[in-house]
Amino acid sequence: MRILQIYELNPIESIGGVEMAVFQLSKELVKRGHEVTILTGACDKKGCSYKDGVRIISIDFLGTMKYTYCSGSLTPLRQVLFLGSILARKPELEYDYDIYHGHIYTSGLIANYLAGKHNGIAVNTIHGSYYPVWDKLTNPILALFYRAAEKQLAILLAKRSHLQIHVSTYFAQQVSAWDGKVKAKMIPNGVDTSVFHPEVTGCLHASLPVILTARRLVRKNGIEYLIKAMEYLKGLCELFIVGDGPERQRLELLAKNTGNIKFLGAVPHSDMPSYIAGADIAVVPSIIEASSLFMLEAMAMGKPVVASCVGGLPETLGDSGVLVPPMRPELLAKAIMELLNDPQMRMKLGVKARRRVEEEYTWQKIAMQIEKEYLHLWSEKHA
Repeated sequence: MRILQIYELNPIESIGGVEMAVFQLSKELVKRGHEVTILTGACDKKGCSYKDGVRIISIDFLGTMKYTYCSGSLTPLRQVLFLGSILARKPELEYDYDIYHGHIYTSGLIANYLAGKHNGIAVNTIHGSYYPVWDKLTNPILALFYRAAEKQLAILLAKRSHLQIHVSTYFAQQVSAWDGKVKAKMIPNGVDTSVFHPEVTGCLHASLPVILTARRLVRKNGIEYLIKAMEYLKGLCELFIVGDGPERQRLELLAKNTGNIKFLGAVPHSDMPSYIAGADIAVVPSIIEASSLFMLEAMAMGKPVVASCVGGLPETLGDSGVLVPPMRPELLAKAIMELLNDPQMRMKLGVKARRRVEEEYTWQKIAMQIEKEYLHLWSEKHA
């Protein structure tokens, strides 16, 4: 099959979770014999490139994609301008595919537009939602606007697409509650267990046990609560924070009076195995989260995980880690402390986490599930 994956951020130039998921899925589909192209927005320059058998087309229109590029961060403006770049793109025959798979909202609309124009199949993946917590992330007026927008777009895409995929159950259930006739299916993200595995050598060196989190530094990822939790853990461990974002300056100021916290900035995804390998405990302190790739990667490497009990994290982690209420630094600190004091429990949870990933979350298994849906939709259309 000829498959077009659509997402605004280029997986070769950016390091965010969604673009990594799109690329890993595309790689596995290529291994399964399909021709896969990723249509994305440009960073430095537009054009065509190949990586691991995946064709990547970067487009731009009047420099709008380059102007709005920010690694790992998808802004509303970039989404709107990406749509404009698609509409201005010629020749249209370049978009002649069997499957048009758009990720999140604007790319989902683009997938529907192109599929309709070329008699293809439109698939939309929603990589989570902030719907339950918008009031905690912005002011009341914007929260109302974003909730209304998410509701309308999610329902619209579920109705117009041949299939809508959700990477976790909580928002799939919400969309179904809004409209019981929508065509939604839950298929999680995965992890490359041949790259993320317990035998990797670590690159972090510390005199104390290492706590690691790798998150984009935005409010919804809850890093401030992990920093506050370190006030209860002074002298017991070191916290390494991988990632960058608009909250970095505020978070560094918050951490100024708390020792043993290091901000490492953004690192290439290819380097993440060595960073995770150097950790004793991985922490995901999010306020909301659908399917944390960092958590899956830490699980694949046999690391014990402490995560917020929000969104899709509980169904992903299961009983192979420790769940705590969100925005409660004292409880987060307590969970970390208990694991620091119990090496056997850390080892037990790490083994369970690796086994859970191997059984349910390898990209090979996820690609097979999505391929099955593609083939089913294709056979229905051509019956």
